[in-house]
Amino acid sequence: MSALRESVTEALGNVFDPCSVSTGAPLSVIDMGLVTELTVNDAGVVTIAMRPTSAMCTLIAGIMTQVEEIVARVPGVSSVQVSLHNNSMWTEANLSEAGRRILEGRRRRLRAQGTVRPRISR
Repeated sequence: MSALRESVTEALGNVFDPCSVSTGAPLSVIDMGLVTELTVNDAGVVTIAMRPTSAMCTLIAGIMTQVEEIVARVPGVSSVQVSLHNNSMWTEANLSEAGRRILEGRRRRLRAQGTVRPRISR
């Protein structure tokens, strides 16, 4: 892996899925498996394809904007293009091993607290 690609991947590790943050199990777009394609050429042009978490995900545009902004700040990146692949929806199978550990840790903490009940927003 090139040093620039490694830096871009590291930057993507700092972009978190807002829904996972709100549930207390923050997962990056890398750990979630939302990034389906990542190319970095010698001129610093970065192309990223992402999948939404669901067909009704209302936050994906904001996530994509954040990805673009954070990756554009990586030294050596000349341009960033982020696209959406609607033909592939996210499933738990897309989680990285680190993402699985984070999610399972959250589940263990919830079970230890007692019965899991839905929160009602007012």
